[in-house]
Amino acid sequence: MINKFQQIIKVFIVICLTAGVFLLAKKSYNKKVLQKSYTNSKLVTLKKYLIGHEKPQRVEIFSYTQRFEKDVAEIKKLKIAQSPQSNFYVTIQFFTDESDATAPLIAQIRFVDIKSGNQIKEESLNLE
Repeated sequence: MINKFQQIIKVFIVICLTAGVFLLAKKSYNKKVLQKSYTNSKLVTLKKYLIGHEKPQRVEIFSYTQRFEKDVAEIKKLKIAQSPQSNFYVTIQFFTDESDATAPLIAQIRFVDIKSGNQIKEESLNLE
């Protein structure tokens, strides 16, 4: 009886180790695919940030910069997973100091409750 119990435990441990290795390999593969599919570092930074949160109902993008117009246009083409059942949406505003040539592109990301219109969370990302 003890032998069978030990064998069951060993099989369970092997299954857990195999599942863990599989999940690590999958995560590593997803990172490589993300890095290869997008060459723009600003795009990759924003995509990584948005993947780390729940899926919004919709995404609204506003640009207040002329200098990074090409980058913003590329970001607008980005596919972001959305969920119609979600109770919030995301607004992303891009801006920079146009008078300073070294100023970075900033993305101000707001999570807004759909029913009340209240802001849930706000963060700014430096995309340089």
